[in-house]
Amino acid sequence: MKTFIQSIIITTSILITSFAQPSASFNFTTAIPMGDFKNYNGNVGFGGNMEFFFFSPSERTPYGLGINLSYVSYGIQFFINPYSDELGVSLNKANNFASVHILFQIAPHTGIIRPYIETLFGGSYIFSLTEVGYDYYSPATLWIDDWAWSYGGGVGLKLFATGNPLFDSGSTYIDFKVRYLLSTEVTYLDRNSVEYYGDEVYYSLLKSKADMLLVSIGFFFFF
Repeated sequence: MKTFIQSIIITTSILITSFAQPSASFNFTTAIPMGDFKNYNGNVGFGGNMEFFFFSPSERTPYGLGINLSYVSYGIQFFINPYSDELGVSLNKANNFASVHILFQIAPHTGIIRPYIETLFGGSYIFSLTEVGYDYYSPATLWIDDWAWSYGGGVGLKLFATGNPLFDSGSTYIDFKVRYLLSTEVTYLDRNSVEYYGDEVYYSLLKSKADMLLVSIGFFFFF
């Protein structure tokens, strides 16, 4: 096992140093529910993602390999306290997605306009924290979480912004992309079912695939 791990480390180091230089991107993301997930959760999610490419597309290798980290949340929900008819607060950021994916991208290695296609595979940790509170009092909390495998593909466009378009090193591109992400079935909170009576939170769960369309815009950097 020790020899195997050492081989992986050595191989990764060779890939990073032998091919094109590493790069990274940071994007703001809008997540639109699709399929069954849209039927159960009609809200649009917002968040961001960052990516690090161990090596970027080059003349020798017209593809890049990296890792994607992302976070998407579907927001806070409010409700009426049944005891006082006052507005209670549910810090219910239901259906948060913290995801990690291996990313494979094919793109031209030169030019001020660089279209690309990509595919990714990984998983998402889905969680929700509901904290009922009113009049500076928080009598009950609820935590729901699950895990789902996810995969998908997308297309994008990099537009030259700063640096030298003839040399990737130190250059920055505006990065726009659209991805379709599919997942295995996952259990998550039905945020419309949350009720509070007698210092207890009552709720129900939903189970479906969590497919979504992701639209992102941000910046792509070459180191």
